[in-house]
Amino acid sequence: MKLIILFLMLFNQKQDTLKLNDCYERVYEKYPNAYQKVIYENTSGLRLKNLDVNYLPQISFKGQATYQSEVTKLNLPIPNVKSPDMSKDRYQLTLDVKQLLWDGGTTGSLKSAEEKQLSSDKQKIEVELYGLRQKVNDLYFSVLLLQEKRNINMLYYDDVNSKISEINSKIENGIIPKNNLYILQAQLLQIEQELESVDADRNASLKMLAELMEKDINKNIVLILPDPKENNFEITPGERPEYRMFELQKIQFDAMQNTVDSRIMPKLSAFGQAGYGRPGLNMLDNTFQPFYTVGLSIAWSPINWNSNKNEIQIYEANKRLIDRQKETFDKNLKVTLEKFKADILKYESLLKKDEELMNIRQKIVDIASSQLANGTITSTVYLTELANKNHVALSYKTHLVQLIQAKINFLTTKGSKIYE
Repeated sequence: MKLIILFLMLFNQKQDTLKLNDCYERVYEKYPNAYQKVIYENTSGLRLKNLDVNYLPQISFKGQATYQSEVTKLNLPIPNVKSPDMSKDRYQLTLDVKQLLWDGGTTGSLKSAEEKQLSSDKQKIEVELYGLRQKVNDLYFSVLLLQEKRNINMLYYDDVNSKISEINSKIENGIIPKNNLYILQAQLLQIEQELESVDADRNASLKMLAELMEKDINKNIVLILPDPKENNFEITPGERPEYRMFELQKIQFDAMQNTVDSRIMPKLSAFGQAGYGRPGLNMLDNTFQPFYTVGLSIAWSPINWNSNKNEIQIYEANKRLIDRQKETFDKNLKVTLEKFKADILKYESLLKKDEELMNIRQKIVDIASSQLANGTITSTVYLTELANKNHVALSYKTHLVQLIQAKINFLTTKGSKIYE
C-alpha cells in the first residue's frame, strides 16, 4: 500500500516527458559512427590537397661524382692545334624544376572522383544512422506498452480500493459479510504485485533506451504516444537514405570511369635545369662551369593493351550490381511494408471491437457494483466482472499502442518523415 501511495504522490508532481523524435535526434547525435563523417571529410580534404600538388612545380636537387675508365679524345690533323685532355673524374650539381602544364584532365577527374567517394561514404553513415530508428521504435513502444499497462492497473487498483471504502460501513452494519472485505484486500495485494512486476520490466526497457541515447532518463518520465499526421499508407517508393546511397555509388563509378579516360590523354610539361660541374655543357672545356637548359616535354602512351577498356567494364559491372542491390532492397521493403499495413488494418478492426466491449463491460460492472453494495452478490463475483472490464481496457490500450507502432514502423520503413 505504501508503494502505491508513494507512486501516486510522485505522479501528482509535474513530470518530464519524452517524444519519439527527441529520441531519434539524441541517438543520431551520440552514435559513435556518426563521427566517421568528420573523419571522411578530413581524409578526403587531405587527398584533394595532394592532388593539387600535381600542378605545383616539382623541384629537386641532384649531385654526383663519377670516375670513368676512358674519355673522349680528338685526334685533329691540324698543325699546332692540340686537343684538350679531358679528366676521367667528373662532378655535377644540378637544380631541376618541372612544371606540369596539362595532364589531359587526370587531376580534375581524380578530384571529382574523390568528391563523389566522399559523398558516397557519408551517405553510408546516413543509412547506418537511419537503421537505428527501428531500434529506437522497438524500445520506445516497449516502454509505452508497459506504461499504459501500469495506468490501466492503477485504475483497477483505484476501483478496488474505492469499493473497499464503500463497503466498510455496510460490513460494520452486517449488511455484507466480512469475508468480502478480505477478498477485496487480497485482490489489492495482487494488483500491487502486478504493478511491481510492470515497473521492473518498464525500468529495464527504459534503461536500454537510455543506454542507446547515452542519456540519464528519470524512471518516472512519461513517454508521449506519437500521433502521426501521415495518413497515406500506400505501398509506394519512399525516401529511404538507401536510394540516395545507390545513386551516389553509381555516380562515383561514373567519376572513376572518367579517370580512366583521362589516362590516355597526352601530358605536357615545362622543365628547366641549372647546374655547376666539370665538364659543363661544353664537353671540350675541362673546367668547372655553370650551365642551364630549359624546354618542353610531352608524354603519351596511346597503347595500353585494353587495360583501360577492361577497367571501364569493371565499373560498368559494378553499376549493374548496384541496380540488382536496389531491386533486392525494393522487394524486401515491399514485403515489410505489406506486413506493417496488415498490422494497421488488424489493430484498427480490433479497436472497434474493444470499444464495444468496453461499453458493455462497464455496464456489467456498474450493475455488479450495485449488487455488491446491496449484498446480493459476493465480492468474488464483483471482482470477476471488474477483472473482465480491466482486461478489455488493457486490450484497448494495448491495441491502440500497437496500432500507432505499426503506423510508425510503416512510415519508418518507407522513409517518410514522422510528424508528432
